[in-house]
Amino acid sequence: MRIGWLDTAKGFAIVGIVLIHVAAWAPADSEIARWVLDHLVMPLPVFFIVSGILAGPALTAHDTPARHLVTRITPLLYLYVLWQPGVFVYRLVGHSSAGEDLDLIGETARVIAAFVRPNGEIWYLWALALHFVLVWLTRRLPAVVVLSALTVVGAWVIGWGRSVVGDDLWHVAGPGLQGLPQFAFLTAIGAHLGPRLIANADRFGSPPVAVVAVCVWVAVGEAHARSTGIMEHALAVLHVVIGTASALVIARVLDDLRVTNPIRALGRWSIVPYLTHTAVIVGLLASAELLGATPFLVAHPTGTIAALTVVATLAGLVGYWPVRGTRADHLFRPPPAVHRWSDRPPRDRSSADILGGHRAPPRDESTVP
Repeated sequence: MRIGWLDTAKGFAIVGIVLIHVAAWAPADSEIARWVLDHLVMPLPVFFIVSGILAGPALTAHDTPARHLVTRITPLLYLYVLWQPGVFVYRLVGHSSAGEDLDLIGETARVIAAFVRPNGEIWYLWALALHFVLVWLTRRLPAVVVLSALTVVGAWVIGWGRSVVGDDLWHVAGPGLQGLPQFAFLTAIGAHLGPRLIANADRFGSPPVAVVAVCVWVAVGEAHARSTGIMEHALAVLHVVIGTASALVIARVLDDLRVTNPIRALGRWSIVPYLTHTAVIVGLLASAELLGATPFLVAHPTGTIAALTVVATLAGLVGYWPVRGTRADHLFRPPPAVHRWSDRPPRDRSSADILGGHRAPPRDESTVP
């Protein structure tokens, strides 16, 4: 059974991810966009915890065989490998259009080392696969032990990781090696406590609670932005925890409103914009450079970031929609041959919606890439 508000949470999360990457690639900063990113955007934690919720029963049972783990991680790694050439191309185009020197050797090395040091904005797929392996390997240990250990590690990396290892090593590690230990506790919490989280969201998901959640989320974000020293580190951790919980509660409340139906639909198809949005961003900015429109974009940073976020979120879906059900599907989910070890027909595999792990219905009924 599909849980609608989890799709709503993923829909808001994918918009947040696109906004993060638009702000990173945009030719000029926007104070408004920066404020939103610092106070009200928590997409990756939401994706990790939702993925844990939906994959949990298949990974945490003591008698879960290894083949179920393989079934879960293979689609993730398939897409991660498949899209590496795209990452290679858009990074070259993006840096070239920004006036930076082309580094073919360096970019090639990044692709070759992609399984050791994740490459590109699609590192989430790599990290989630390893999180699933970790959850499966520790399935026979007491949940309280696993969750406590991973939470301590995650809190340390979120709050103190950069200051301890130094900026240079932190940069070398990149988002993937940073995020792998940062968010493992959220995947594990979702996997082990999924039913409880869903029940609590249903119980406490009321408009007054959502309003309070937003206010607390913003207040903690503001306090974190203004703090220094140990308080800055501690509030960084608190901001992630409160932001993730608040995002789930808000999604549960808003899911009852028809106005959020497009966001819920976006969440159901989230893998398409996740894989395509950076290429769209880079392509649009490169086109603007060729047309001499970059000065205009620089002069209107907030509008530029807002427009790029909308277009980059939807462009992949607009391009994919007319060709869904064809071989183009294999760009966003594995072909049947990838599931040859499965005891169940490929169309019943739960690999279609990678950003959340919802089970794919039969192909002729599928609304999930």
